[in-house]
Amino acid sequence: MTDQEDTRESDMERIEKTIGEYITENAGKYGDRTAIEFPGFTCSFRELDQITDLLAVRLLDEWGIRKGTHVGIWSVNTPEFLFLFLAMIKMGAVPVPLNTCYQEEEISGILNSMDIRVLFYGSGWKDLVYEELLPGIRRLSPGVEAFVPIAGLSRGEHLSLSDFPKGAKSEGPAACKRLREEVRSRDVACIMMTSGTTRLPKGVMLTHYNIVNDGLEASACMHWSDRDKNLLVLPFFHCFGLITGAVGSVLNGMQMFMLPYFSTAAVWDAIENRGCTVLNGVPSVFLALIRKPEYKDRRSDNLTSGIIGGSVLRVEDYLDICSHFPKMHLQPSYGMTEGSPSVSFPDWDTPLPKKAQSCGKLMDGIEGRIRDIHTGESLPPGQEGELCLRGVNIMEAYYNMPEETKEAFTSDGFLRTGDIGYFNEEGELFISGRLKEMIIRAGENMSVVEIENRILDSGLVKEVKVVGVPSDFRQEEIAALVVPADPERFEEEALRRYLAAHLAVFKIPDMIFTVERLPYTGSGKIDLKAAKELAERLLAAEKIKNKNKK
Repeated sequence: MTDQEDTRESDMERIEKTIGEYITENAGKYGDRTAIEFPGFTCSFRELDQITDLLAVRLLDEWGIRKGTHVGIWSVNTPEFLFLFLAMIKMGAVPVPLNTCYQEEEISGILNSMDIRVLFYGSGWKDLVYEELLPGIRRLSPGVEAFVPIAGLSRGEHLSLSDFPKGAKSEGPAACKRLREEVRSRDVACIMMTSGTTRLPKGVMLTHYNIVNDGLEASACMHWSDRDKNLLVLPFFHCFGLITGAVGSVLNGMQMFMLPYFSTAAVWDAIENRGCTVLNGVPSVFLALIRKPEYKDRRSDNLTSGIIGGSVLRVEDYLDICSHFPKMHLQPSYGMTEGSPSVSFPDWDTPLPKKAQSCGKLMDGIEGRIRDIHTGESLPPGQEGELCLRGVNIMEAYYNMPEETKEAFTSDGFLRTGDIGYFNEEGELFISGRLKEMIIRAGENMSVVEIENRILDSGLVKEVKVVGVPSDFRQEEIAALVVPADPERFEEEALRRYLAAHLAVFKIPDMIFTVERLPYTGSGKIDLKAAKELAERLLAAEKIKNKNKK
Protein backbone atom coordinates (compact mmCIF):
# COMPACT_ATOMS: atom_id res chain seq x y z
CA MET A 1 0.00 0.00 0.00
CA THR A 2 1.11 3.59 -0.56
CA ASP A 3 -0.36 5.15 2.62
CA GLN A 4 0.11 4.08 6.23
CA GLU A 5 -3.62 4.09 6.96
CA ASP A 6 -4.21 1.02 9.16
CA THR A 7 -5.41 3.17 12.06
CA ARG A 8 -7.75 5.82 10.72
CA GLU A 9 -9.05 8.25 13.34
CA SER A 10 -12.63 7.32 12.42
CA ASP A 11 -11.95 3.73 13.48
CA MET A 12 -10.59 4.75 16.88
CA GLU A 13 -12.33 5.68 20.12
CA ARG A 14 -11.30 9.28 20.71
CA ILE A 15 -11.29 11.09 24.05
CA GLU A 16 -13.40 14.25 24.34
CA LYS A 17 -12.07 15.61 27.64
CA THR A 18 -10.16 18.76 28.54
CA ILE A 19 -6.79 18.92 30.23
CA GLY A 20 -8.45 20.67 33.17
CA GLU A 21 -10.71 17.67 33.74
CA TYR A 22 -7.64 15.44 34.03
CA ILE A 23 -6.03 17.78 36.58
CA THR A 24 -9.10 17.61 38.81
CA GLU A 25 -9.59 13.86 38.37
CA ASN A 26 -5.98 13.17 39.30
CA ALA A 27 -6.31 15.39 42.37
CA GLY A 28 -9.06 13.07 43.55
CA LYS A 29 -7.15 9.97 42.56
CA TYR A 30 -3.68 10.82 43.93
CA GLY A 31 -4.44 13.46 46.58
CA ASP A 32 -1.39 14.28 48.70
CA ARG A 33 1.02 12.36 46.50
CA THR A 34 3.79 14.61 45.13
CA ALA A 35 3.06 15.97 41.66
CA ILE A 36 5.84 18.56 41.26
CA GLU A 37 9.27 18.50 42.82
CA PHE A 38 11.61 21.42 42.22
CA PRO A 39 14.81 22.22 44.13
CA GLY A 40 13.52 23.46 47.49
CA PHE A 41 9.82 23.01 46.61
CA THR A 42 7.17 20.30 46.38
CA CYS A 43 3.50 20.32 45.42
CA SER A 44 0.91 17.54 45.66
CA PHE A 45 -1.67 16.64 43.02
CA ARG A 46 -4.39 18.15 45.23
CA GLU A 47 -2.42 21.37 45.66
CA LEU A 48 -1.78 21.51 41.90
CA ASP A 49 -5.53 21.42 41.30
CA GLN A 50 -6.31 23.96 44.03
CA ILE A 51 -3.56 26.42 43.09
CA THR A 52 -4.49 26.39 39.41
CA ASP A 53 -8.18 26.87 40.31
CA LEU A 54 -7.40 29.89 42.50
CA LEU A 55 -4.91 31.29 40.01
CA ALA A 56 -7.44 31.04 37.17
CA VAL A 57 -9.89 33.18 39.14
CA ARG A 58 -7.10 35.64 40.01
CA LEU A 59 -6.13 35.93 36.33
CA LEU A 60 -9.71 36.95 35.57
CA ASP A 61 -10.14 39.31 38.51
CA GLU A 62 -6.78 41.13 38.37
CA TRP A 63 -5.91 41.19 34.67
CA GLY A 64 -9.20 40.54 32.90
CA ILE A 65 -7.91 37.33 31.37
CA ARG A 66 -10.78 35.18 30.18
CA LYS A 67 -11.62 32.51 27.61
CA GLY A 68 -9.78 33.24 24.37
CA THR A 69 -7.32 35.80 25.81
CA HIS A 70 -3.78 35.28 24.51
CA VAL A 71 -1.21 35.39 27.32
CA GLY A 72 2.57 35.12 26.98
CA ILE A 73 4.78 33.23 29.44
CA TRP A 74 8.47 34.13 29.24
CA SER A 75 10.50 32.20 31.79
CA VAL A 76 12.78 29.28 32.45
CA ASN A 77 11.12 26.15 33.84
CA THR A 78 9.60 26.83 37.26
CA PRO A 79 6.54 25.60 39.16
CA GLU A 80 4.97 29.03 38.53
CA PHE A 81 5.34 28.58 34.76
CA LEU A 82 3.37 25.35 34.95
CA PHE A 83 0.80 26.81 37.37
CA LEU A 84 0.16 29.71 34.99
CA PHE A 85 -0.01 27.47 31.94
CA LEU A 86 -2.46 25.01 33.50
CA ALA A 87 -4.59 27.73 35.13
CA MET A 88 -5.04 29.40 31.75
CA ILE A 89 -5.87 26.11 30.08
CA LYS A 90 -8.48 25.39 32.77
CA MET A 91 -10.30 28.68 32.17
CA GLY A 92 -9.99 28.68 28.37
CA ALA A 93 -7.37 31.40 28.04
CA VAL A 94 -4.65 30.67 25.47
CA PRO A 95 -1.08 30.56 26.88
CA VAL A 96 1.78 31.27 24.47
CA PRO A 97 5.17 30.12 25.86
CA LEU A 98 8.08 32.23 24.60
CA ASN A 99 11.69 31.30 23.96
CA THR A 100 13.82 32.24 26.96
CA CYS A 101 16.71 33.38 24.74
CA TYR A 102 14.81 35.95 22.70
CA GLN A 103 15.94 39.55 22.51
CA GLU A 104 13.51 42.49 22.57
CA GLU A 105 12.83 42.62 18.81
CA GLU A 106 12.11 38.88 18.66
CA ILE A 107 9.82 38.96 21.70
CA SER A 108 8.01 42.06 20.48
CA GLY A 109 7.44 40.54 17.05
CA ILE A 110 5.72 37.53 18.61
CA LEU A 111 3.74 39.60 21.12
CA ASN A 112 2.33 41.58 18.20
CA SER A 113 1.76 38.74 15.73
CA MET A 114 0.14 36.48 18.35
CA ASP A 115 -2.09 39.28 19.73
CA ILE A 116 -0.79 38.73 23.25
CA ARG A 117 -2.56 40.96 25.77
CA VAL A 118 -0.68 40.10 28.98
CA LEU A 119 2.92 38.98 29.38
CA PHE A 120 4.10 37.11 32.48
CA TYR A 121 7.89 37.21 32.66
CA GLY A 122 10.59 35.65 34.82
CA SER A 123 13.90 37.11 35.94
CA GLY A 124 15.82 36.04 32.87
CA TRP A 125 17.94 33.34 31.31
CA LYS A 126 21.65 33.11 32.16
CA ASP A 127 23.07 36.61 31.41
CA LEU A 128 19.85 37.85 29.83
CA VAL A 129 17.94 40.07 32.31
CA TYR A 130 14.35 40.51 31.17
CA GLU A 131 13.72 43.70 33.18
CA GLU A 132 16.46 45.41 31.21
CA LEU A 133 14.70 44.57 27.93
CA LEU A 134 11.22 45.63 29.04
CA PRO A 135 11.44 49.36 28.10
CA GLY A 136 12.18 48.44 24.49
CA ILE A 137 9.57 45.66 24.48
CA ARG A 138 6.89 48.03 25.84
CA ARG A 139 7.70 50.56 23.12
CA LEU A 140 7.54 47.95 20.35
CA SER A 141 4.46 46.10 21.68
CA PRO A 142 1.62 48.61 22.13
CA GLY A 143 -1.03 45.89 22.18
CA VAL A 144 0.23 44.37 25.44
CA GLU A 145 -1.86 45.80 28.29
CA ALA A 146 0.08 44.37 31.24
CA PHE A 147 3.61 43.15 31.92
CA VAL A 148 3.54 41.03 35.07
CA PRO A 149 6.67 39.75 36.89
CA ILE A 150 6.14 36.12 37.84
CA ALA A 151 8.05 36.70 41.08
CA GLY A 152 5.27 39.09 42.16
CA LEU A 153 2.66 36.33 42.18
CA SER A 154 3.86 35.03 45.56
CA ARG A 155 5.16 36.38 48.85
CA GLY A 156 7.72 33.62 49.14
CA GLU A 157 10.07 32.00 46.66
CA HIS A 158 7.30 29.92 45.06
CA LEU A 159 3.55 30.20 44.68
CA SER A 160 1.55 28.21 47.24
CA LEU A 161 -1.94 28.07 48.73
CA SER A 162 -0.86 30.56 51.42
CA ASP A 163 -0.63 33.25 48.72
CA PHE A 164 -4.41 33.24 48.28
CA PRO A 165 -6.79 34.84 50.83
CA LYS A 166 -9.05 32.60 52.90
CA GLY A 167 -12.17 33.73 51.07
CA ALA A 168 -10.63 32.86 47.71
CA LYS A 169 -9.82 29.37 48.96
CA SER A 170 -13.44 28.68 49.83
CA GLU A 171 -14.96 30.35 46.77
CA GLY A 172 -12.22 29.66 44.21
CA PRO A 173 -13.08 26.07 43.22
CA ALA A 174 -16.70 26.95 42.49
CA ALA A 175 -15.70 30.10 40.59
CA CYS A 176 -13.17 28.19 38.53
CA LYS A 177 -15.69 25.44 37.91
CA ARG A 178 -17.95 28.01 36.26
CA LEU A 179 -15.06 29.10 34.02
CA ARG A 180 -14.17 25.50 33.18
CA GLU A 181 -17.71 24.65 32.16
CA GLU A 182 -17.32 26.92 29.13
CA VAL A 183 -14.21 25.08 27.90
CA ARG A 184 -14.65 22.29 25.34
CA SER A 185 -12.23 19.61 24.17
CA ARG A 186 -12.10 21.07 20.65
CA ASP A 187 -11.15 24.54 21.94
CA VAL A 188 -7.62 25.80 21.39
CA ALA A 189 -5.62 24.98 24.52
CA CYS A 190 -2.39 26.81 23.70
CA ILE A 191 -0.26 28.27 20.96
CA MET A 192 3.23 26.82 20.64
CA MET A 193 5.78 28.68 18.55
CA THR A 194 7.73 26.87 15.87
CA SER A 195 10.67 28.04 13.77
CA GLY A 196 10.03 28.89 10.14
CA THR A 197 11.74 30.26 7.09
CA THR A 198 10.46 33.77 7.70
CA ARG A 199 11.62 36.31 10.25
CA LEU A 200 8.89 35.41 12.72
CA PRO A 201 8.06 31.89 13.94
CA LYS A 202 4.58 30.49 13.32
CA GLY A 203 2.06 30.04 16.11
CA VAL A 204 0.73 26.47 16.17
CA MET A 205 -2.79 26.23 17.57
CA LEU A 206 -3.23 22.98 19.52
CA THR A 207 -6.57 21.92 20.99
CA HIS A 208 -7.31 19.96 24.17
CA TYR A 209 -8.42 17.16 21.85
CA ASN A 210 -5.05 17.18 20.05
CA ILE A 211 -2.98 17.22 23.23
CA VAL A 212 -5.02 14.73 25.29
CA ASN A 213 -5.33 12.09 22.59
CA ASP A 214 -1.75 12.46 21.38
CA GLY A 215 -0.37 12.53 24.92
CA LEU A 216 -2.20 9.45 26.14
CA GLU A 217 -1.32 7.45 23.03
CA ALA A 218 2.34 8.46 23.34
CA SER A 219 2.27 7.44 27.01
CA ALA A 220 0.86 4.04 26.05
CA CYS A 221 3.66 3.59 23.50
CA MET A 222 6.17 4.55 26.22
CA HIS A 223 4.60 2.27 28.88
CA TRP A 224 4.37 5.23 31.29
CA SER A 225 2.26 4.96 34.41
CA ASP A 226 1.63 6.71 37.73
CA ARG A 227 4.57 4.74 39.16
CA ASP A 228 7.03 6.77 37.06
CA LYS A 229 8.86 9.98 37.93
CA ASN A 230 9.61 12.22 34.99
CA LEU A 231 12.82 14.28 34.97
CA LEU A 232 11.91 17.51 33.12
CA VAL A 233 14.97 19.25 31.65
CA LEU A 234 13.75 20.43 28.24
CA PRO A 235 12.54 24.05 28.09
CA PHE A 236 8.81 24.63 28.46
CA PHE A 237 8.68 26.91 25.42
CA HIS A 238 9.21 23.70 23.40
CA CYS A 239 6.35 21.31 22.69
CA PHE A 240 8.63 18.39 23.57
CA GLY A 241 9.37 19.79 27.03
CA LEU A 242 5.98 21.25 27.94
CA ILE A 243 3.38 19.08 26.19
CA THR A 244 5.09 15.68 26.05
CA GLY A 245 6.92 16.20 29.34
CA ALA A 246 4.89 18.27 31.78
CA VAL A 247 1.34 17.93 30.41
CA GLY A 248 1.98 14.26 29.63
CA SER A 249 2.91 13.77 33.29
CA VAL A 250 -0.26 15.54 34.43
CA LEU A 251 -2.44 13.37 32.20
CA ASN A 252 -0.88 10.16 33.52
CA GLY A 253 -0.51 11.03 37.19
CA MET A 254 3.28 10.86 36.88
CA GLN A 255 5.44 12.66 39.39
CA MET A 256 7.66 15.40 37.97
CA PHE A 257 11.12 16.48 39.02
CA MET A 258 11.64 19.82 37.35
CA LEU A 259 14.90 21.66 36.65
CA PRO A 260 14.97 25.32 35.52
CA TYR A 261 17.16 24.40 32.56
CA PHE A 262 19.55 21.67 31.49
CA SER A 263 22.71 21.24 33.53
CA THR A 264 24.75 18.08 33.15
CA ALA A 265 25.66 17.96 36.84
CA ALA A 266 22.09 18.62 37.99
CA VAL A 267 20.65 15.98 35.64
CA TRP A 268 23.11 13.33 36.82
CA ASP A 269 22.26 14.20 40.43
CA ALA A 270 18.55 13.82 39.69
CA ILE A 271 19.12 10.49 37.94
CA GLU A 272 21.19 9.10 40.80
CA ASN A 273 19.52 10.64 43.86
CA ARG A 274 15.95 11.75 43.10
CA GLY A 275 14.32 8.50 42.02
CA CYS A 276 13.66 9.63 38.44
CA THR A 277 12.74 6.86 36.01
CA VAL A 278 11.96 8.83 32.82
CA LEU A 279 14.18 11.23 30.88
CA ASN A 280 13.19 12.75 27.55
CA GLY A 281 15.67 14.78 25.57
CA VAL A 282 17.11 15.94 22.30
CA PRO A 283 20.29 14.09 21.31
CA SER A 284 22.57 16.82 22.66
CA VAL A 285 21.15 16.29 26.17
CA PHE A 286 22.13 12.65 26.19
CA LEU A 287 25.44 13.25 24.42
CA ALA A 288 26.43 15.81 27.05
CA LEU A 289 25.60 13.32 29.80
CA ILE A 290 27.96 10.69 28.41
CA ARG A 291 30.59 12.69 26.50
CA LYS A 292 31.69 15.45 28.86
CA PRO A 293 35.04 14.26 30.26
CA GLU A 294 34.00 14.33 33.92
CA TYR A 295 30.94 12.14 33.25
CA LYS A 296 32.06 9.83 30.45
CA ASP A 297 32.47 6.81 32.76
CA ARG A 298 29.13 7.18 34.55
CA ARG A 299 26.36 4.64 34.14
CA SER A 300 22.95 4.27 35.75
CA ASP A 301 20.29 1.59 35.98
CA ASN A 302 17.71 3.99 37.45
CA LEU A 303 16.22 5.24 34.19
CA THR A 304 13.71 2.84 32.65
CA SER A 305 12.38 4.83 29.68
CA GLY A 306 12.65 8.02 27.69
CA ILE A 307 12.14 9.62 24.30
CA ILE A 308 15.02 10.85 22.18
CA GLY A 309 14.05 13.09 19.29
CA GLY A 310 14.25 16.54 17.79
CA SER A 311 17.00 15.84 15.29
CA VAL A 312 18.73 13.01 13.46
CA LEU A 313 21.01 10.85 15.59
CA ARG A 314 23.79 8.63 14.30
CA VAL A 315 23.40 4.91 15.04
CA GLU A 316 26.74 4.71 16.87
CA ASP A 317 25.79 7.65 19.10
CA TYR A 318 22.44 6.08 20.00
CA LEU A 319 24.07 2.78 20.92
CA ASP A 320 26.70 4.60 22.98
CA ILE A 321 23.98 6.43 24.95
CA CYS A 322 22.09 3.18 25.57
CA SER A 323 25.25 1.52 26.92
CA HIS A 324 25.34 4.10 29.73
CA PHE A 325 21.69 3.42 30.68
CA PRO A 326 21.36 -0.36 30.19
CA LYS A 327 17.87 -0.73 31.72
CA MET A 328 16.40 2.16 29.77
CA HIS A 329 14.00 1.78 26.85
CA LEU A 330 15.25 4.85 24.98
CA GLN A 331 12.76 5.31 22.15
CA PRO A 332 13.75 7.26 19.02
CA SER A 333 10.70 9.24 17.98
CA TYR A 334 9.53 11.48 15.18
CA GLY A 335 7.51 14.47 16.26
CA MET A 336 6.73 18.05 15.36
CA THR A 337 5.00 20.96 17.04
CA GLU A 338 2.14 20.75 14.52
CA GLY A 339 1.69 17.11 15.62
CA SER A 340 1.10 17.85 19.33
CA PRO A 341 4.01 16.72 19.07
CA SER A 342 4.40 12.90 19.05
CA VAL A 343 3.92 11.01 15.78
CA SER A 344 5.83 7.72 15.80
CA PHE A 345 7.62 5.26 18.08
CA PRO A 346 9.40 1.94 17.59
CA ASP A 347 7.95 -1.18 19.17
CA TRP A 348 8.97 -1.41 22.83
CA ASP A 349 11.19 -4.49 22.52
CA THR A 350 12.72 -3.80 19.10
CA PRO A 351 16.45 -4.71 19.25
CA LEU A 352 18.62 -1.62 19.76
CA PRO A 353 20.56 -1.84 16.44
CA LYS A 354 17.27 -1.87 14.52
CA LYS A 355 15.65 0.70 16.78
CA ALA A 356 18.49 3.11 16.09
CA GLN A 357 17.84 3.21 12.36
CA SER A 358 14.23 4.39 12.08
CA CYS A 359 11.63 6.55 13.82
CA GLY A 360 9.38 3.55 14.40
CA LYS A 361 5.73 3.26 13.37
CA LEU A 362 2.99 5.87 13.38
CA MET A 363 0.88 5.95 16.53
CA ASP A 364 -2.73 4.83 16.48
CA GLY A 365 -5.02 7.51 15.10
CA ILE A 366 -2.41 8.93 12.72
CA GLU A 367 -2.21 8.33 8.97
CA GLY A 368 0.90 8.94 6.93
CA ARG A 369 1.76 9.10 3.27
CA ILE A 370 4.87 9.92 1.29
CA ARG A 371 4.21 12.55 -1.38
CA ASP A 372 6.23 13.03 -4.52
CA ILE A 373 7.65 16.54 -4.16
CA HIS A 374 7.12 17.25 -7.87
CA THR A 375 3.80 15.60 -8.73
CA GLY A 376 2.11 15.35 -5.32
CA GLU A 377 1.30 11.68 -5.97
CA SER A 378 1.57 9.11 -3.15
CA LEU A 379 4.69 6.98 -3.33
CA PRO A 380 5.07 3.26 -2.48
CA PRO A 381 7.22 1.91 0.38
CA GLY A 382 10.93 2.51 -0.07
CA GLN A 383 10.61 5.64 -2.18
CA GLU A 384 11.59 9.01 -0.70
CA GLY A 385 9.36 12.04 -0.74
CA GLU A 386 7.71 14.52 1.59
CA LEU A 387 6.09 13.03 4.69
CA CYS A 388 2.43 14.05 5.06
CA LEU A 389 0.29 13.34 8.12
CA ARG A 390 -3.38 13.35 9.07
CA GLY A 391 -5.05 12.43 12.34
CA VAL A 392 -6.07 13.18 15.89
CA ASN A 393 -2.86 15.02 16.71
CA ILE A 394 -2.65 17.51 13.84
CA MET A 395 -2.89 21.20 14.71
CA GLU A 396 -5.96 23.35 14.20
CA ALA A 397 -4.07 25.97 12.17
CA TYR A 398 -1.26 28.53 12.27
CA TYR A 399 -2.57 31.53 14.18
CA ASN A 400 -3.49 34.48 11.99
CA MET A 401 -1.75 32.92 8.98
CA PRO A 402 -4.49 31.68 6.63
CA GLU A 403 -2.26 31.46 3.56
CA GLU A 404 0.48 29.56 5.41
CA THR A 405 -2.16 27.24 6.89
CA LYS A 406 -3.68 26.56 3.48
CA GLU A 407 -0.24 25.87 2.02
CA ALA A 408 0.58 23.48 4.87
CA PHE A 409 -2.28 21.09 4.04
CA THR A 410 -3.06 19.00 0.98
CA SER A 411 -6.52 19.13 -0.56
CA ASP A 412 -7.55 15.99 1.35
CA GLY A 413 -6.41 17.27 4.73
CA PHE A 414 -2.88 15.88 5.13
CA LEU A 415 -0.31 18.13 6.80
CA ARG A 416 2.79 18.64 4.69
CA THR A 417 5.61 18.23 7.22
CA GLY A 418 8.44 19.57 5.06
CA ASP A 419 10.52 16.51 5.99
CA ILE A 420 11.84 14.05 3.45
CA GLY A 421 11.64 10.35 4.20
CA TYR A 422 10.05 7.01 3.38
CA PHE A 423 8.17 4.07 4.88
CA ASN A 424 9.54 0.56 4.55
CA GLU A 425 7.36 -2.50 3.93
CA GLU A 426 6.86 -2.92 7.70
CA GLY A 427 5.46 0.58 8.06
CA GLU A 428 8.54 1.98 9.78
CA LEU A 429 9.33 5.63 9.13
CA PHE A 430 12.76 6.81 8.01
CA ILE A 431 13.58 10.54 7.84
CA SER A 432 16.44 11.50 5.54
CA GLY A 433 16.34 15.26 5.17
CA ARG A 434 14.35 18.50 5.22
CA LEU A 435 12.65 20.33 2.41
CA LYS A 436 12.97 23.61 4.19
CA GLU A 437 16.51 24.64 4.80
CA MET A 438 16.89 24.59 8.55
CA ILE A 439 19.75 24.08 10.99
CA ILE A 440 19.19 21.93 14.08
CA ARG A 441 21.55 22.92 16.89
CA ALA A 442 21.14 21.16 20.24
CA GLY A 443 17.56 20.31 19.29
CA GLU A 444 16.77 23.93 18.40
CA ASN A 445 15.39 24.52 14.90
CA MET A 446 16.75 27.68 13.33
CA SER A 447 15.76 29.55 10.24
CA VAL A 448 18.73 30.10 7.94
CA VAL A 449 16.87 32.95 6.26
CA GLU A 450 16.36 34.79 9.54
CA ILE A 451 20.05 34.59 10.47
CA GLU A 452 21.17 35.60 6.99
CA ASN A 453 18.80 38.59 6.97
CA ARG A 454 20.13 39.81 10.30
CA ILE A 455 23.73 39.52 9.05
CA LEU A 456 22.84 41.53 5.95
CA ASP A 457 20.97 44.09 8.06
CA SER A 458 24.26 44.90 9.81
CA GLY A 459 25.54 46.62 6.68
CA LEU A 460 28.93 44.98 7.22
CA VAL A 461 28.32 42.17 4.74
CA LYS A 462 27.16 42.20 1.12
CA GLU A 463 26.64 38.44 0.69
CA VAL A 464 26.15 35.64 3.17
CA LYS A 465 25.33 31.95 3.25
CA VAL A 466 24.59 30.24 6.55
CA VAL A 467 24.99 26.46 6.75
CA GLY A 468 25.13 23.75 9.38
CA VAL A 469 28.36 21.83 9.99
CA PRO A 470 28.67 18.61 12.05
CA SER A 471 29.24 18.84 15.82
CA ASP A 472 30.00 16.12 18.38
CA PHE A 473 27.64 17.52 21.02
CA ARG A 474 25.07 19.68 19.24
CA GLN A 475 24.55 17.73 16.00
CA GLU A 476 25.13 20.92 14.00
CA GLU A 477 27.00 24.15 14.55
CA ILE A 478 26.16 27.33 12.64
CA ALA A 479 28.73 28.52 10.12
CA ALA A 480 28.35 31.76 8.19
CA LEU A 481 30.23 32.36 4.94
CA VAL A 482 30.36 36.13 4.49
CA VAL A 483 31.59 38.40 1.72
CA PRO A 484 32.44 41.67 3.56
CA ALA A 485 31.10 44.96 2.24
CA ASP A 486 34.52 46.48 2.96
CA PRO A 487 37.13 43.68 3.26
CA GLU A 488 39.86 45.96 4.58
CA ARG A 489 37.75 47.31 7.45
CA PHE A 490 35.62 44.24 8.25
CA GLU A 491 35.80 43.14 11.89
CA GLU A 492 34.20 39.87 12.97
CA GLU A 493 33.66 41.16 16.51
CA ALA A 494 31.69 44.15 15.21
CA LEU A 495 29.34 41.78 13.41
CA ARG A 496 29.01 39.60 16.51
CA ARG A 497 28.13 42.61 18.65
CA TYR A 498 25.41 43.57 16.20
CA LEU A 499 23.97 40.05 16.14
CA ALA A 500 24.05 39.79 19.95
CA ALA A 501 21.68 42.75 20.11
CA HIS A 502 19.26 41.38 17.52
CA LEU A 503 19.27 37.58 17.80
CA ALA A 504 18.90 35.00 20.55
CA VAL A 505 22.31 33.66 21.52
CA PHE A 506 21.61 30.19 20.08
CA LYS A 507 21.10 31.69 16.60
CA ILE A 508 24.43 33.53 16.46
CA PRO A 509 26.89 31.67 14.18
CA ASP A 510 29.56 29.66 15.94
CA MET A 511 31.95 30.31 13.07
CA ILE A 512 32.16 33.27 10.72
CA PHE A 513 34.38 32.74 7.68
CA THR A 514 35.21 35.60 5.32
CA VAL A 515 35.41 34.60 1.67
CA GLU A 516 35.94 36.50 -1.57
CA ARG A 517 32.90 34.95 -3.24
CA LEU A 518 30.18 32.41 -2.58
CA PRO A 519 29.77 29.28 -4.72
CA TYR A 520 26.97 29.51 -7.27
CA THR A 521 25.29 27.02 -9.57
CA GLY A 522 24.98 27.54 -13.30
CA SER A 523 21.43 28.88 -12.80
CA GLY A 524 22.66 31.68 -10.57
CA LYS A 525 21.62 30.17 -7.22
CA ILE A 526 23.97 29.61 -4.31
CA ASP A 527 25.24 26.03 -4.39
CA LEU A 528 24.27 24.76 -0.95
CA LYS A 529 26.29 21.56 -1.17
CA ALA A 530 29.41 23.45 -2.23
CA ALA A 531 28.84 26.03 0.49
CA LYS A 532 28.62 23.35 3.17
CA GLU A 533 31.76 21.65 1.87
CA LEU A 534 33.60 24.98 1.85
CA ALA A 535 32.55 25.72 5.43
CA GLU A 536 33.69 22.27 6.56
CA ARG A 537 37.08 22.72 4.86
CA LEU A 538 37.58 26.11 6.49
CA LEU A 539 36.57 24.71 9.87
CA ALA A 540 39.01 21.79 9.51
CA ALA A 541 41.80 24.20 8.55
CA GLU A 542 41.02 26.38 11.56
CA LYS A 543 41.14 23.41 13.92
CA ILE A 544 44.56 22.41 12.56
CA LYS A 545 45.78 25.98 12.90
CA ASN A 546 44.59 26.20 16.51
CA LYS A 547 46.13 22.82 17.34
CA ASN A 548 49.52 23.92 15.99
CA LYS A 549 49.42 27.04 18.14
CA LYS A 550 49.22 25.01 21.36
